[in-house]
Amino acid sequence: MTLKGENVKVCLLGVSFDTGNMGVSALAESSIKIILHQWPDAQVTLLGTGTANKSMTLEISGRQVVITSLDMRFGKNVFRRSHFCVLLLNALLLRLLPLRGFKRLLCAMNPRVKALAEADKVFDITGGDSFSDIYGMRRFLIYGFLQKWIVTQFGKDLILLPQTYGPFKGRLSRRLARNVLTHARTVYARDRAGVEYTKELLGVHKQNGKIRFAPDVAFVLDPREPGGMDVGGLGEARTRSSIVVGLNVSGLLFSGGYTRDNMFGLKTDYRELIEGVVDYLMTDKRTLVLLVPHVFTPHAPLEDDPRACREVYERLNEKYPGRAFLAQGTYNHRDIKYIIGMCDFFMGSRMHSCIAAISQSIPAVGIAYSKKFKGVFDSVGLGQYVADAYQCDKDELLSIVKAAFENRKQIRKQLDEVLPGIRADILNMFQLANGA
Repeated sequence: MTLKGENVKVCLLGVSFDTGNMGVSALAESSIKIILHQWPDAQVTLLGTGTANKSMTLEISGRQVVITSLDMRFGKNVFRRSHFCVLLLNALLLRLLPLRGFKRLLCAMNPRVKALAEADKVFDITGGDSFSDIYGMRRFLIYGFLQKWIVTQFGKDLILLPQTYGPFKGRLSRRLARNVLTHARTVYARDRAGVEYTKELLGVHKQNGKIRFAPDVAFVLDPREPGGMDVGGLGEARTRSSIVVGLNVSGLLFSGGYTRDNMFGLKTDYRELIEGVVDYLMTDKRTLVLLVPHVFTPHAPLEDDPRACREVYERLNEKYPGRAFLAQGTYNHRDIKYIIGMCDFFMGSRMHSCIAAISQSIPAVGIAYSKKFKGVFDSVGLGQYVADAYQCDKDELLSIVKAAFENRKQIRKQLDEVLPGIRADILNMFQLANGA
């Protein structure tokens, strides 16, 4: 195991800070945080999606950290230095001609080759839930397989950070996923079901004890009060007796998915569900609802949460004047976590919006469209408060919301008790595993 204090070079794949998805940004910063907790002087390079040759400064655990971002692409121009084919060619050349001078030359010509060839550790988190074919085969081939496979061609051990594995519906995707998992040195799943799923996928003889459970890394993300925060008149309307309910509306579900025709097979109409949930909560006259977006993609309106949140807000403001509010403006992942932290109760369809709440001891209900919610909520003992929109009808979903809302004081107490241990387990996951 690499000792603390050594100048470790680390590549981190599967996240960036420029997707507009605050969950992905939260995973990026949290992954960097746990890497620096183990290797305080590590040089971290984000490799994969994102802006090429970009440096950024993050404040993590009270200190300034410089992170480099490099892109890897798969497109028509196979001569770009960032293209997978170019990187694969360099990997093969380094294996055929393992000469120190030749390695220096190739590294000098391409910063991505340098980052991979000199890396002491390579981690991957695949956006938290993208190691699956449910978002399309092309996306899986690039982010689920090719990026990880390139790492192994450079002769590097790959450590898969806590994420969701599968589902894999196609035979080819299962074979490719099995190849990645077989060649990974360590496989962390962020839910217990994921541990069993990967064990089944690999088969007993290929596990070698490398499949481990660890909670979602975003539990250790630090919130930050944003400058110029705009949440309407919530501060003036809120009293000591108010119950501020945060509501994240997913633009993707609001649009019916990428296909606009209930792509995720929800059992109930999402828009009607949101309206029904709010109507129930508003029966308590103390309730104030704060709409909180978590994915900001104005260039891709089907996914854009602010657009969906504004539409819901306008209807609520007309129906319940003075009791509905909207978080407006531009925020990053830490800002959004702070805003969510202002709530007394939370409901979200973006899983990391729920994690932002739960990790601050705020009782939450996940309005789920995939299996990833259940496992993450189970990790803090709240699995019964996942409202599976693809399995339950509207009345069943409402009963889950009602139960959580009525039990919110007990839930907060439970979270206060379990969260310190969860954060410690995340920060020390590499030590607990006797080194990654």
